[in-house]
Amino acid sequence: MGTVITTLLLTALAQGAPLAPSTLNPIAAPSGEARIAAWEDHRSRTEQSPQGAPDWRPLGPKNCGGRVEAVDSPKGKPGVIYAGIGSGGVWKSVNGGLSWRHVFANESTFAVGDVTVDPGNGDVVWVGTGEAHLGGMSYDGTGVFRSGDGGESWQNMGLVDSARIGKVLVHPADSDVIHVAVIGPRGGAHEGRGVHVSRDGGATWEQTLHAGPHVGIIDLVRDPFDPDRLWAAGWDRRRQGDGGVFRSTDGGATWTKLGGGLLEGKDVGRVAIAAAAGERDVVYALMVDHSPPGEGRYDVGGALYRSNDGGDSWARTAEDYVDTYVGWDFCDVMVSPDDADQVYVCGFRLMVSRDGGATFARGGEEVFRLLDHPGKGMHLDMHDLWIDPENPDRVLLGTDGGLYVSMDRAATWLHLNNLPIAEFYTVHLDGKEDFSIWGGTQDNASLTAPGGASLSDLRSDDWSYVYLDPWDGGDGFATFPDPSGDGTVYYEHQNGDMRRKRPGAPLRWGRDSGRRITPRATEGEPRLRFEWNTPLLHSLHAGSVLYCASQHVHRSEDRGDTWAVISPDLTGGRGALKVLVESPVDGKRLAAGGDGGRMSLSCDGGATWAPAGDGLPRRSIESVTLGHRDSERVLVCLSGAGGGDHRPHIYRSLDFGRTWTSIGDGLPAAGANVVLEDPQIEGLIYAGTDLGVYVSRDDGATWESISRGMPTAPVLDLGLHGETSTLVAVTHGLSAFALDVSGLEFPR
Repeated sequence: MGTVITTLLLTALAQGAPLAPSTLNPIAAPSGEARIAAWEDHRSRTEQSPQGAPDWRPLGPKNCGGRVEAVDSPKGKPGVIYAGIGSGGVWKSVNGGLSWRHVFANESTFAVGDVTVDPGNGDVVWVGTGEAHLGGMSYDGTGVFRSGDGGESWQNMGLVDSARIGKVLVHPADSDVIHVAVIGPRGGAHEGRGVHVSRDGGATWEQTLHAGPHVGIIDLVRDPFDPDRLWAAGWDRRRQGDGGVFRSTDGGATWTKLGGGLLEGKDVGRVAIAAAAGERDVVYALMVDHSPPGEGRYDVGGALYRSNDGGDSWARTAEDYVDTYVGWDFCDVMVSPDDADQVYVCGFRLMVSRDGGATFARGGEEVFRLLDHPGKGMHLDMHDLWIDPENPDRVLLGTDGGLYVSMDRAATWLHLNNLPIAEFYTVHLDGKEDFSIWGGTQDNASLTAPGGASLSDLRSDDWSYVYLDPWDGGDGFATFPDPSGDGTVYYEHQNGDMRRKRPGAPLRWGRDSGRRITPRATEGEPRLRFEWNTPLLHSLHAGSVLYCASQHVHRSEDRGDTWAVISPDLTGGRGALKVLVESPVDGKRLAAGGDGGRMSLSCDGGATWAPAGDGLPRRSIESVTLGHRDSERVLVCLSGAGGGDHRPHIYRSLDFGRTWTSIGDGLPAAGANVVLEDPQIEGLIYAGTDLGVYVSRDDGATWESISRGMPTAPVLDLGLHGETSTLVAVTHGLSAFALDVSGLEFPR
């Protein structure tokens, strides 16, 4: 490898070419009003869809589940369940989870942080939008919503600039009094973080707790014995010592930060709170402690504290940390309403204590499934747990694998795996006439289905798993069959863990499953850096050839057994490449892209590379398409979501990256994730955005929505099967959809 790198250093300096100065200006995050305006624009365009445009057909999957962020059920109606999906709206069941309706489906946001049923009126439901999960693939919302008819209709009640909401509380005796915990955006200063109170049913709001522009309020609980006493959990995103537990004794009008034995200072991370209904003044606080050495994600501990006097004084419940990871992505504590010593902690796993937190054991992992599923136990990553106040034996649990119900206090579970809420990253359509769909999902592995798949409440999925990890999930990304048709399948986990699965191998990886094919740096060379979603693809021109990307581009001629480095470091020395594609008309032409608008192109199979980012905005490259008829043609889609820029960035080059023209200006002002060229019709382009799918008939000059029949959803990837004119869209939160584009008024 050293010889190859030395040879390629002749072009390495070119990769550091400066970007256009006009692209370096930072962009402020759009206001809530701006995001709502973009959605209204999208809705208007969708209502004016092209004549003859058909509706999208939902494909599933549902049996794999997805991230359930919040769950609630109205008093006296155990058959009614509301499930808030991280990036999939709200679903309602009236029969205990046997079937569902998507009731929060076409609003200005799909991102959900909390769902709360009014304790005094079971028909009134509040939704705090914006995910309380703050991972990289999570989304802001557009405020707090109210339904007065059990989810049939919704009204935005304000706080549109809150970005993310952790909790909504409704006063048990006065439905006009609502408290909202505002987390705010993932990063940066935000004056709206804190507790906001309405005393007129949401008509007006007052911010009564503001612990600082970097302190989001992630949790909020009310005293079951005194509705005017509340506790709030402050999460100091910068860890400067401003987070912790706050208490109000006057209905949220004023607040005091509590000490009295709690963890304090810069080691305090995310915090969760629970108040016991079975014993007055008992309160628990789960605090993420960053004092353990190391700066990695898992170098933290979950310290549980208990107060027996309403928060005046606190004591650790045990010397040891709770025996599960808790951190920025999941950290919740609940207490059984009839037993102040029975405590549940939601972290990497569900942990249960029956002695006030002195000891913990795992929640039950004997799981039954509503639909066929090859899993054997409980999924990982717990996001919310609801305990029936009228029957504490009944527990609902939201995880990355979907929704579970227990009737014996978390000893055994029924997996309600009938919600089509998979969070896809990628899609691949194989080249067969009766084609199959292949895709990787967030924490629910990789799956495949026939192109004619459909979704029905009355039967199991058409989808099957490509693999399962030992915990019945696993992040799945690029997934595709070997073009030889011999049954070999390639798939990958996060950060470049690539595998070649032999024909007929079992779902779970073992000694005889196949081969790990991730390239490795040779001795003396810098380690290889891989993106979370690492590019991996097979050549369109040579069946045994694979390409993948680290900071370099790699090529294998023996299906991944060995790899050659065919580029210098194309990242400028930081991060990894995010996109790698091969030209469908010229196998020598390759394109690679990464963060900061950094893009490189090769015309000679990787022997030399030229920079092509000059003229592109300094944003993350998410998708590249090379022309199906013109080898000089390049389409690129970039995202600035990580820096608060939610505009669509789509560019076209007709001279293989030497110059660029913006063609995304005609789209609604929402992020774009993928651009795809129709291989048969010149000038026909499809775009997947954070609101739906768009088409341009004139090479990007104008755009039309073709989102009819698709809920508001982030479309992360698109695939087009030319022989059947089937466009497949995969979403991050609502599974997959298909559209017969032959029904559109395009001359095919």
